[in-house]
Amino acid sequence: MCGHDANAVSPAPAPLIANTSKAKRDAVTGLPLGSWGRRLGATLADGFVLVIPLLFAESFFTAVAGQLDGVLAGLVLQGLYMVRLVSGKNGQTVGNRVAATRVVDATTGGVVSVMQAFKRWGLIALLAVPLVTGTTIGTEVYILLTLVDCLWPLWDKRNQTLHDKVANTLVVLK
Repeated sequence: MCGHDANAVSPAPAPLIANTSKAKRDAVTGLPLGSWGRRLGATLADGFVLVIPLLFAESFFTAVAGQLDGVLAGLVLQGLYMVRLVSGKNGQTVGNRVAATRVVDATTGGVVSVMQAFKRWGLIALLAVPLVTGTTIGTEVYILLTLVDCLWPLWDKRNQTLHDKVANTLVVLK
């Protein structure tokens, strides 16, 4: 059968642990930095996790109390998710687990405090303020600000986003 041995044992799948040997290391903590691609993967995975709950919360509160309350409900739900998981002992959201990364204190490399996690999410929430206008220009401003934040690691020596800088955090390989 084309060289396939039916009795051969398949090798075990590789564990979901990042290969840190070739990763750029942070000059302060010495930890291997998460690449922009891994960060993007974590963000997309978190988006998939949050999309249904966010749509439900925003739709419900928009229908009951208006667009501002709908946007605020979505931000609060996202904040609870992000702050709780990032400030946990592993420093990982579901997306970070998928991407084999974690969030750490940028000075010590240790666990992120609740205040750091709140600041990190807080900047993301502030970027969404233009959305409450309900206008096309508000949406365009939000997209522009979010792109700048998300692309910032591409030229930052510590691969930090603006929300990492505000919170003094780093995304590193697990």
